[in-house]
Amino acid sequence: MKSHLLFAMLAVLLIFGGAEANAAQTINEEGPIVCATDKWAESVPEKGHKLVDFAGRCVCVSNDPALPSRPHDCVGKYEYMPDGSWKGSGTCTSTYKNGDKLNQTWEEGSHLKEYIYKWTGGTGKYEGASGGGAYTYDSLTDNLSAGRYKGQLILP
Repeated sequence: MKSHLLFAMLAVLLIFGGAEANAAQTINEEGPIVCATDKWAESVPEKGHKLVDFAGRCVCVSNDPALPSRPHDCVGKYEYMPDGSWKGSGTCTSTYKNGDKLNQTWEEGSHLKEYIYKWTGGTGKYEGASGGGAYTYDSLTDNLSAGRYKGQLILP
């Protein structure tokens, strides 16, 4: 009888211990972001209306020194309207030294106080990643910007 009780207790520990090991990990992220524009191809379909194809690279440096800096390769499209409003959206992929990738979508625009990013999965450690946050940045030169980001990365 004692061996059955011991076996039942071990089974419960394994089940609950395994559930904790499979629980999602939430990483709070915050820090500076620096971006360089590689491509800014403008077209003007009509007066006052501008379309832009964008490509660039960014680096997010975490305030937490235990977290790695995150390099991003980004592409997207911007639209500038005659009334002065604008919007942009696109994707970024971070590739780490070990080959793992983390994917992101982003949205910017004159209608937003802070711009929005969402994690959309990846490969390796980042397969099934989710979460997101907000960022702000200002142009320093024609092809260099800097700002701050804050959000959460949720790993399955």
